[in-house]
Amino acid sequence: MKKSIIIVVLIAIVSLSFTVLESSEKNKFVGSWKGSEKDNQTDGVTKYWIQNRYKDGTFVLIFTTVENCQVEHLAEKGKWWIKDGVFYELHNDGKTDTYTYEILDENQIKFKAKDLSLGFENSNYEFIDTKVEFEFENKQ
Repeated sequence: MKKSIIIVVLIAIVSLSFTVLESSEKNKFVGSWKGSEKDNQTDGVTKYWIQNRYKDGTFVLIFTTVENCQVEHLAEKGKWWIKDGVFYELHNDGKTDTYTYEILDENQIKFKAKDLSLGFENSNYEFIDTKVEFEFENKQ
């Protein structure tokens, strides 16, 4: 009986440790992030973005794409989370993209596409998000 209780307590401690670690790691993704890439998803296309990831697991993502001197803007909302070393991004169209990631430092995260809802020319799509600190000047 004592062995069973000890095993249950150990399992609970290990589970709690993983939950705390995952929560701590999740906090590293929260905030405002920017990035850009050229010819990485599609040849001839340059993409810029700003993404705000909130603690509640929601995000707002603003894209600007440039192709043949044509500029387009797109805004998306959705939910994000991490689980077992994978970053999930559920978009407002109901499709989920998944990425493996590497936290380079407190200001940069490298993402590599694992499964994308849209097909791209480059199946090895990867990018780096860089944390943005906004400063607002109070002019009166």
